[in-house]
Amino acid sequence: MRCHYEILEVERDADAETIKKNYRKLALKWHPDKNPDNIEECTQMFALLQQAYEVLSDPKERDFYDRHRESILKGGFDGEEKEASFDLFKYFSMSCYSGYGDDEKGFYAVYRKVFKILSEEDYDNMDKDDEAYPQFGDSTSDYDEIVGKFYGFWSSFCTCRSFAWLDKYDIRQASNRWEARQIEQENKKYRDVGKQERNEQIRNLVAFVRKRDPRVKAYKAKLEEKQAEAKRKQEENRKKQIIENQKKYMEDKEAEAERIAHLMEVSMQMAEEYDSCSEECDEDGEELPHCVVCNKYFKTINAKKNHENSKQHIKQLNELKRHMREEDVTLFDQTEEESPRNGKKNRRKKKGNAIFDLDYKDDADNVEEAAAEPVQEPEPSENSPKSKEETMEEPFKKEKKKRRADKNKPKEENVEEGEAKPGPKTGKCDRCQQVFPSRTLLFAHLKETGHATLLINKPSEKEAAKKKGKNKNRKHDDW
Repeated sequence: MRCHYEILEVERDADAETIKKNYRKLALKWHPDKNPDNIEECTQMFALLQQAYEVLSDPKERDFYDRHRESILKGGFDGEEKEASFDLFKYFSMSCYSGYGDDEKGFYAVYRKVFKILSEEDYDNMDKDDEAYPQFGDSTSDYDEIVGKFYGFWSSFCTCRSFAWLDKYDIRQASNRWEARQIEQENKKYRDVGKQERNEQIRNLVAFVRKRDPRVKAYKAKLEEKQAEAKRKQEENRKKQIIENQKKYMEDKEAEAERIAHLMEVSMQMAEEYDSCSEECDEDGEELPHCVVCNKYFKTINAKKNHENSKQHIKQLNELKRHMREEDVTLFDQTEEESPRNGKKNRRKKKGNAIFDLDYKDDADNVEEAAAEPVQEPEPSENSPKSKEETMEEPFKKEKKKRRADKNKPKEENVEEGEAKPGPKTGKCDRCQQVFPSRTLLFAHLKETGHATLLINKPSEKEAAKKKGKNKNRKHDDW
């Protein structure tokens, strides 16, 4: 038998890449199709190349081959070991069988005989009740019933033999028990090493045979076919599920479109009803609640009430009040500029302004209170106070009568009145005709009761004489 390294023309320490490169080169060289003139020799050489590459390309097989290379090349053991154990190394070559038939030199017949011999070696060291080892079978054996069980058992095989022939020392030569125990321990080491090597040889042979067994290859192809079929069915189911999902999606989409169309129709109907209702409300002439201060319209009265309590409305109302007061003061100042300017009249004007300011303050307070409270219009009665217009007309009438009476009085009375000694002045309320000892008490009364009225300043005697013939019936517009 030739060495695998020699067949592939590589060194024993060559790496896997070098072995692969040389195998391809030699395979092209010795392929039978490339050498039609020398087919027989090329066929044998090509088979040796395949066998050598299969062994050296597998790390486990190469390791086993390197450790037992000499024994494999010699075709068996040496000495007593050869007689004690069945030689397995010659069966690590494809040259031990011819073809994959069931004939005597075929693959199945040769290895069936080898594993039968290995089983019988262990039967001598086993109990009778122990089960027999699975056999190799033939080309028609079922994988699940025979082939699978065979490789499952022998791939983890552990022999029952004792390997006593490997003992180095004879225990009968021990002089005492201690020496006997030492000899047993030492011999056990050699037995364990031999047993481990035998188990390794058998397991590697099983791997070698399984790798080349056509039944295993057929079973792997069958498994791959089943896996491909399962994958194909899975892909079909996936596509079918996608189609169903798309169909369901389209149905849901149509249903959603119908639902949206229905909602749009309902919303349009509601909008039409709302528009018709709004037109009817407009025809009835009902006005929406309106805030005059802020110039805003509201849908409901409650909304307007909430607005009137807001800070923005209150701020706008206060601003409007302030603006109205400023306009009143400006108007009053303009009337003052148009009135005659003399000493007595200015003094009376100041007094009138004080009375008017007091009345204005009271009226402003009343306006603020009226803004905070709802306005209620009282029914007119006989005992009710006079209106503001009537109150404003009364001083003009009194002043007119007073001017007519002053024309008929002698000048001496006016002089006496002007030269009278100064003293405490009394006051009288024009509304209630109540007399007060001092003007301070009169102003306090006017402030509390709101009886202040507008007084017209009396013109001086010189002015009255000048205007006597011209403007007898002219009314004074002083405020």
